[in-house]
Amino acid sequence: MLVEFSVTNFRSIFQRQTLTMAASAYDELQDLNTFEAGLPDASLRLLRSSVLYGPNASGKSTLILGLAFLDQLILQSHRNQAGDLLDLSPFKLTAKSRNADSEFEITLIVDGVRYEYGVRCNSRRISEEWLLAYPLGMPQKWFHRVWDVNAAKYAYKFSTKLEGGRKRHDWAQDTLENTLYLSKAVQNNQEQLRVVFNWFKERLRVVTAPHTMGPSYTVQRCAEAKDRNRIVEFLNAADLGISDIRLKETVFTVDQLPKNVPKKVREQFAQQIAKGLNGKNVTSVKFVHQDILTQEAIEFAEDEESEGTRALFAFAGPWLDVIENERVLVVDELDTSLHPMLVHFLVKHLHHAGTKAQLIFTTHDTTLLSQKILRRDQIWFMEKDPQRASRLYPLSDFSPRENEAIERGYLNGRYGGIPFLKDLDFYGV
Repeated sequence: MLVEFSVTNFRSIFQRQTLTMAASAYDELQDLNTFEAGLPDASLRLLRSSVLYGPNASGKSTLILGLAFLDQLILQSHRNQAGDLLDLSPFKLTAKSRNADSEFEITLIVDGVRYEYGVRCNSRRISEEWLLAYPLGMPQKWFHRVWDVNAAKYAYKFSTKLEGGRKRHDWAQDTLENTLYLSKAVQNNQEQLRVVFNWFKERLRVVTAPHTMGPSYTVQRCAEAKDRNRIVEFLNAADLGISDIRLKETVFTVDQLPKNVPKKVREQFAQQIAKGLNGKNVTSVKFVHQDILTQEAIEFAEDEESEGTRALFAFAGPWLDVIENERVLVVDELDTSLHPMLVHFLVKHLHHAGTKAQLIFTTHDTTLLSQKILRRDQIWFMEKDPQRASRLYPLSDFSPRENEAIERGYLNGRYGGIPFLKDLDFYGV
């Protein structure tokens, strides 16, 4: 479970910005929208979802990209070769920030234990890395790694609580400047650290471009009757009128390319595609609807369904996976390919599922604010400050009343996070 995430000096973010999933003292929708974190003192409750609002270029995507960067750094940095540069960019609008490190810190809970992990880095090296664990409620700094500029090498400190003995130092010696110690140690079978590594590998899912999601995972799940029935049930909960889904395997030919592919493109890539797929079995999806009068089963090809239906179908498999396995799903612009009512449906479905799955998403759809779907502490805004740096802040900063008209207040500019448009003479010469 995710407790909070902070990022400093990354792209449009200058000063430290923190998104927290810790629930506040609000009473509304507590049972539906929050859950116990599972810590020994049982006082912390976490939110099942949070939403970020703000104008274009306010930094919403930057926050998501920051989490995606940390995720990939943890999972992939052990593959780096000496001299490989890290793909990150600091805030560029001040001389100080251009030459400073970026910093990422995350707090998570796994099996009733809280962990705080942080990284400070630039494109050339990891400057600092640390991990604290709270197995008994008290902090244990399992390791701390700092680049010593004068000595041009790393200084490491290990807790006696971190297993490995002399091997801990051997792994440190083998860890390159552009590699995380966490990643390297786990590749050397340090099982204590694997708990944190596996949270990123198995629990966190970051989707930076939801409109590019294909249906392949959902199709794969439809091969099992039980999963197919769940997906049909999920789609029909959104009132799509689909009675069944059928999978048909056929031998691929170029004629099976989508009809909406332009003729010129079809001709240009036909030979390349045919070379890779021709003669191989491919699975096509048929959506079954019922005849209005006879109730006869009528098959619709995928390209005969609406964009919204296809988008929700592509999302259905991953979404059910998130719910079932209590993952943390982070999505940039969830409403890009989904109708606002489908976004409402997804959020409600998550809240009513009763699991510890979590959803963080950005959107421009303000209708969520006018519904009794979200608590006041689930709503966040992002805007640029006078330095043109991104600033993240919660609705709760404004002490809104329980029944406050939040959508109207937002659109009227009470909470900020909206675009300021200059007058433009469209008819001037």
